[in-house]
Amino acid sequence: MITNADIAKLLRRVEAVYEVRDKDFFRSHAYENAANAVENLTISAHDLWEQGKLTEIPGVGESLAAHLDELMKTGRVKHFDAEFKRVPAGMFGLLGIRGIGPKIAYKIAKKFKLHDEKTTLKKVKQLIAAGKLAALPGLGQKMQAKIKTAIESSFVKDERLLFSEAIPVSSDFIGYIRKIPSVANAEPLGSLRRHVATVGDIDIGIATAKPTETMEVVLKYPQIHKLISSGESLVRVQLKTGHEVDIKLCSPSEWGSLLQHYTGSKLHNIALRSYALERHLSLSEHGIKNLRTKKIFRAKDEKAFYAHLGLPDIPPELREGEEELDYAKKNKIPALVELEDIKGDFHLHSDFDFESSHDIGRSKLAEYLDQARSLHYDYLGVSDHNPKRDLSVSDKKKIIEARKKYLFTQYQEYENRVKTNIPKLFIGLEIDIRSDGELALEDELLPDLDYAIVSVHNAFDLPKEENTNRLITALSHPKALILGHPTARKLNDRPGIDVDWEKVINFCRANSKVLEVNAAPDRLDLPDDLVKMAVRGGVKVVIDTDSHQVANMDFMKYGVWTARRGWCRKSDVINTLDLPDLKKVLK
Repeated sequence: MITNADIAKLLRRVEAVYEVRDKDFFRSHAYENAANAVENLTISAHDLWEQGKLTEIPGVGESLAAHLDELMKTGRVKHFDAEFKRVPAGMFGLLGIRGIGPKIAYKIAKKFKLHDEKTTLKKVKQLIAAGKLAALPGLGQKMQAKIKTAIESSFVKDERLLFSEAIPVSSDFIGYIRKIPSVANAEPLGSLRRHVATVGDIDIGIATAKPTETMEVVLKYPQIHKLISSGESLVRVQLKTGHEVDIKLCSPSEWGSLLQHYTGSKLHNIALRSYALERHLSLSEHGIKNLRTKKIFRAKDEKAFYAHLGLPDIPPELREGEEELDYAKKNKIPALVELEDIKGDFHLHSDFDFESSHDIGRSKLAEYLDQARSLHYDYLGVSDHNPKRDLSVSDKKKIIEARKKYLFTQYQEYENRVKTNIPKLFIGLEIDIRSDGELALEDELLPDLDYAIVSVHNAFDLPKEENTNRLITALSHPKALILGHPTARKLNDRPGIDVDWEKVINFCRANSKVLEVNAAPDRLDLPDDLVKMAVRGGVKVVIDTDSHQVANMDFMKYGVWTARRGWCRKSDVINTLDLPDLKKVLK
């Protein structure tokens, strides 16, 4: 099955051909917008095709939908193949290299007759070594050096960074930058600031009235390995970790405009520019220009930027060019769930040592409780994996009883020692969903549990209908309250299972079942678009960390950010409830 990444890559190639051969801005831009939209989908474009909903993808009109229909049916698009023949194939082997856009890639591939995409990088390295690239008109020594650096640093965009990997890198750098006296403000930009599950680049914005003085100090950051390029308002560095970071500077008076412009997304900014033009306004990273008076409004923050357009501030997580602008025009942007709203976590794995179906936790209950108290949680749920399937029922029963005693003993000892503000303990289990939908634990072993999380941990490649029935069968069990990491995806490793989510969501609503937003950084599951589908469908979610050690409880922020991208409000999340109301949900 063709993936979203495959489609996005294909669309970007068509975009590149239109840009270099036809200089057709509008056509190439249309393909760029469609590629961005497909790339940011967390539901399969193939699924949308099966449902006849391709035109619901932002930027995909009837014509492009027809091309994608052909792609899904045959694996190729005749129109695309014809377009690709208009350029040397080696051009596409250069497009993944940072700093090389379509025009430069086309120029190099055409001049040096690079017709084999697979050998392009090797031949370009040889051209650089011979000094031939610099001799090409319009390139020169400086561009050759940039291309050489990009190739040597292996910065070829085949795989996006996990959001959780990019955040610490940017946070440490920004922490250093904010301590510089001449810095008025500093923030991450782009998809990182929008809290997208995976990001392509790490970008940082800085507001300062003293750019030269500021940059001198910024470049002394101990983690910088080398300076890649430097301009008046843009600097690119490579860190010792291998990550490359773009740093954009502006004056404090333009901070709101720069922040809005480079936070994006592209589709959001395009929609916002069209809205502004209707009001005779033009937008840029420098401010908002009145096309009649030629005056420029310079926004000191984003709230002022959006207010000048007559709009409320739109949270970065919602800026994906979908329906956020329509909601903003009606002043109906929802108040999204905040990290401070969370009052508990139901997916923690304890250090109870037993024959578990999967890995056990590494932290004691007291450690989890200490952290829960520091987070001002009202309750905590421990949900270890079920015992191994091949054990006898009597052995499983002994394990479950011993585990309950082990946890209650620790809890009572903690109560006697700490005395006050102790989170309420709930004891559940995370139970495997077998391929037929049956739970991997016998019914007679379930009644004493406070709740059960049911999750898929194997047989990921079943057909859609089987997976759909599998989940509904599992959730039909009276004790099954929460569907854990529902798509079973692993970012950059394993796609989600194929499911009719509309049918599952309808079942959950009718039967008061809860969908988990698993905050583990390599999961972030439910994905944001399914969170949106769930909450719009009247289904509650729970944001859990799936912690296997106490440090993992810090993952909660990733889950909250994912839920926010799905337009999730506090009222949509069961673990924002006060304890009495939460107990009603568990019953």
